[in-house]
Amino acid sequence: MCSPLFLGEDGLTQKQEEELMSLISKDKRTALQEIKKQELIAKRDADQELSKGAKSYIESVVDEYVYQYRDSINNKYTKKGNDVEDQAIEILNTLFFTDYKKSETYLQKGHFHGHPDIEDNDEQMILDTKSSWNKKTFPKKPSDCEKAEYEWQGKLYCYMKGWSKFRLAYVLVSTPEELVPEYEDETLHYVDNLPLNLRVTYVDYELTSDDISKIERREKAAVKYAEEYYNFLINKNK
Repeated sequence: MCSPLFLGEDGLTQKQEEELMSLISKDKRTALQEIKKQELIAKRDADQELSKGAKSYIESVVDEYVYQYRDSINNKYTKKGNDVEDQAIEILNTLFFTDYKKSETYLQKGHFHGHPDIEDNDEQMILDTKSSWNKKTFPKKPSDCEKAEYEWQGKLYCYMKGWSKFRLAYVLVSTPEELVPEYEDETLHYVDNLPLNLRVTYVDYELTSDDISKIERREKAAVKYAEEYYNFLINKNK
């Protein structure tokens, strides 16, 4: 759910940091190099501005705390995902000759916390499974799997774990009969007759040093905004 915090770019990339250090180290710089140096310094030192989506997310978290409620996601899609999670893991094991089990580890670092699906200790890789709703919504190509919210979910798991590799695996599992809507043909939801290689699509990500810098900058900015919004709420109408 933290993905809105990471929309957009900020600060300097590692390449830009190296370029800035190179420019600073020069005894003499051309006019264009001096302009470039000043631009990079300004970008490096600028305060982090959170997106509207990030601010809305932070406000929702603070709202739950101040008004004392819990807003959970509960629909047919999440219900299927929870019900068939073990089957999805077993399909991965059968297809890739692995012995994955649901992780029991609860990760936490700073203000981030979460429970990854699978931890591959041999490969030092976090895996997260997504069970598609039906055959049409199942991504057939790795590029179809690329979603920023899931990418950052996995990168945050890696950040908390101290690893760098994350695999997002979509698995096609038959929908429990009681969840199949009357208006959808059952052939969309029954998949057990398909070969396993057609029922898994995955994409790999890597947590980079730039990602870590971004996470830590955005965390700092998020905490600052959360404190400002919290103080606004508790002092409202006083």
